[in-house]
Amino acid sequence: MDVSRRVLLAVLALTVWATPAVAQRRPVVGVRGFATLGSLTFQAKESFETVLGSASGVVFGGGGQVLLPWDIYVEVAASRFRQQGERVFVGPNDEVFRLGIPVEVTVMPLELTGGFRYRKWRRAVPYGGIGYSFYRYRETSEFADRSENVNDGFGGFHLVGGAEIQPKRWLAVGGEVSWSSIPDALGDGGVSAAFDEHNLGGSTFRIKVSVGR
Repeated sequence: MDVSRRVLLAVLALTVWATPAVAQRRPVVGVRGFATLGSLTFQAKESFETVLGSASGVVFGGGGQVLLPWDIYVEVAASRFRQQGERVFVGPNDEVFRLGIPVEVTVMPLELTGGFRYRKWRRAVPYGGIGYSFYRYRETSEFADRSENVNDGFGGFHLVGGAEIQPKRWLAVGGEVSWSSIPDALGDGGVSAAFDEHNLGGSTFRIKVSVGR
């Protein structure tokens, strides 16, 4: 069983384990929606820098979160990275030849996370979690042959940590950092094969605004 499946089973087990407490202590269960905005930096640095000019870019998204007893939380989040670049050819000595063909790269992470919140202070709450990640990767060009376009999905896992403050009981504002590993998503051909880069994961720094109780 690979790591991503083990993480997914762990998150599901955490939810099931907390279910009896939810039934006994229903008033303390909270449901929140949230929006995020941040920056994603890919592990495949050379590949993304060569095609897009940078290995980092803006990522935004949102999701829902359930606050369970015993300071457990479970959340589902979706986000999107999109950036324009140019198709290239990498020679045998890593020479880069630009082909003048515009290309658009889109990465859409879908993440299921389970974790704990450390509620020692009244308004400031640090937290951490681990979860399953599914990344949809698209690479399209208007002038390319259909076979050159890419639309595929890959699984992996992620770690997340952050802290939030609650200016109101129904409002929380925080910052968090997430690291993901999406192995064997790249490297079968093209630029990523030339640079021997295979992992689509990366590090994300984001601001998170949550509404609900």
